[in-house]
Amino acid sequence: MATLQRNCLVTVGATVGFKKLTEQVLLPAFWQFLSSEGFTSLRIQCGPDVSWAMTLLDDRNADIPEGLMVDVFESTKNLMRDEMTLCRAESGLRSTGLVISHAGTGTILDAWKVGLPVIVVPNEELLDNHQAEMAKHLAKEGYAIMSTASCTDLQGAIHKADRLWEENQSRWPPHSVKPQKNAGSLRLWEIHPQEVEREEDAKMVND
Repeated sequence: MATLQRNCLVTVGATVGFKKLTEQVLLPAFWQFLSSEGFTSLRIQCGPDVSWAMTLLDDRNADIPEGLMVDVFESTKNLMRDEMTLCRAESGLRSTGLVISHAGTGTILDAWKVGLPVIVVPNEELLDNHQAEMAKHLAKEGYAIMSTASCTDLQGAIHKADRLWEENQSRWPPHSVKPQKNAGSLRLWEIHPQEVEREEDAKMVND
């Protein structure tokens, strides 16, 4: 029987890098852990740090476990449709994956729309460390698992996220991701994720 795909997406936002998180998920020890948990793909959205991340990945390419694909990319037009949907379970093809995200509201909302477990990692280097407050609130309310960028902490968070997702499936049923037909009458679940992302990035810079 063929092994089901299980995808992990790491995202740091489009405009502000998060080298501390990117570096930790590019450690061979993290790759070995993902492989042991049945993950078959790790995709890392690096924003402006993509060149640095590519060099790091190339240097460690020989350490990637068999059966795991690791890739980095700068950004995409529609992260939810292009990447997050690949983490969603699909009968006979994929088991439920995971999103590891900076504490950006737009990205987290997108993951909820798709119905995915989320690990939130605040970028403490941003102004006033405002992402930590958001992450703590989400964790307290049971919406996500909060973690530091440490490889060890992320491993523990992945186990917790799996359990939380099982508990919360009835709370947040996934929403279908459909093309927009009438931009003048959008519902909440049809908001284009890039619009939210632009607002989020603007707030991140100006807070």
